[in-house]
Amino acid sequence: MHSLRPSANIAAPRFPLSIVGTPRLPSAYEGAMERMRFAVLDVETTSGNPKEGRVMEVAVVALDGMQERMRWDSLVDPRTPIPNFIRKLTGIDNSMLHEAPSFTEVVRTLGTLTQDRIVVAHNVRFDMTALEHEFARTGLVFDRPTLCTERLARRLVPQLPHYNLGSLCRYFGIPFTAAHRALSDAEATAALLSRLVQDHGEERILEGVTSWPRALRA
Repeated sequence: MHSLRPSANIAAPRFPLSIVGTPRLPSAYEGAMERMRFAVLDVETTSGNPKEGRVMEVAVVALDGMQERMRWDSLVDPRTPIPNFIRKLTGIDNSMLHEAPSFTEVVRTLGTLTQDRIVVAHNVRFDMTALEHEFARTGLVFDRPTLCTERLARRLVPQLPHYNLGSLCRYFGIPFTAAHRALSDAEATAALLSRLVQDHGEERILEGVTSWPRALRA
């Protein structure tokens, strides 16, 4: 029900940290920024409200610079029936989750894979809010620096009519076939991040990194 796949063992490149006009992040985050260490993730939940929905699928693509280090994905038993709308949106139904691990069983893996990395997601407020609540239900805290590819695209490519992940992938010519499945969305987000870094440079991307303040929560 879940998989952990290492990528080529390539040493993490180091990049200079030079961000102008961005509030200083806690020192614990600086190493991730200096080395461009990202955890690109996506979650699928049982509700459009991330405070109430339970995580039913999660995926992480770990990047050192733009080199993929590892990827992991897992179905998660939400311990609640999946509404019809969510089933139609994602293609995930209750029968697929009978033998899936609970969030408690995957929380340590998820915490380890994102530790000392910048969490990247498309509409990161949704994913972080959902994960924050799931971590809290297990008695743990999920606090990571964040980077939102949707907000990045709005700032760096302001002329576009739409900024959902599918529209941005079409604009940049990024293959994207299975929307609303965690690994497919995480892969597409990682490719989008790579393209934005290529087009606009590391420093402009890092300007979008923030801590996870209450004000940004969904």
